[in-house]
Amino acid sequence: MLKKVDLKEFKEIYRKHIIKDFPREERTTLNKFKKRVTRGQEEVYLYAEGEKEKAYIIIANLDNYVLVSFLAVFEECRGEGIGTKLLKEIETNFSNKKGIILEVENPQYSTSQDEKEIRQRRIKFYQRSNYNIVDGLEISLHSTIFNIMMLNINNTKIDKQEISKELNDFYTNIFRRYDKTLSFKIIKNIK
Repeated sequence: MLKKVDLKEFKEIYRKHIIKDFPREERTTLNKFKKRVTRGQEEVYLYAEGEKEKAYIIIANLDNYVLVSFLAVFEECRGEGIGTKLLKEIETNFSNKKGIILEVENPQYSTSQDEKEIRQRRIKFYQRSNYNIVDGLEISLHSTIFNIMMLNINNTKIDKQEISKELNDFYTNIFRRYDKTLSFKIIKNIK
C-alpha cells in the first residue's frame, strides 16, 4: 500500500535512505528537496506491506504523465518483488494519466562493463513491468544521459513532443527556478 508522507517523514527517508541509495550527483540537498515537496512539485510516498515499510518513491505529477524521480526498495527488502509491486501501485493510483515516465541511465554511456550491466539489468526490470524505452528521446541530467522509459496506461498514442514538453516544463521550473547549480537538456531525435 502507498502512503503519502509529510515533511517530517520525508526528512527521515532522506537521511536514512536517499543519501545512500543515490549518488551525490543524482540527488539534491534536503533543503532543495523540501522546497520542491512543499511547493507541490514532487510528492513522496512510502510503500508498506502491513506495518512494514519496504520502499519509497518520489514522483512529479505532470499534466498528462507521472514522472518517477526516485524509486528505491529498502536494502533489507530487495529480492522480494517489492519494486514490481510498487510500480503496480503507481499504475493503479495514477490510472487517470496517459503514462508513467522513468529516467534510466543509458548503458551506452557507461564507464565500465560492470556499470553497463547494472544499467542493462535496470532497464530489463522495468521492461518486465511493461515499460518501454521511448525511442528518440533522452535527457541529460547532472552530466548523465538517461533513456526515457514509459508505461502507456490507457493505450494512447505515445506523443514524444508532448512528453518532451512536459519534462522540459518540469525541469525548467525545478532547475532554473530553485536549483541553478544543476542542469538538464532534453535530447531529441523525434520521428
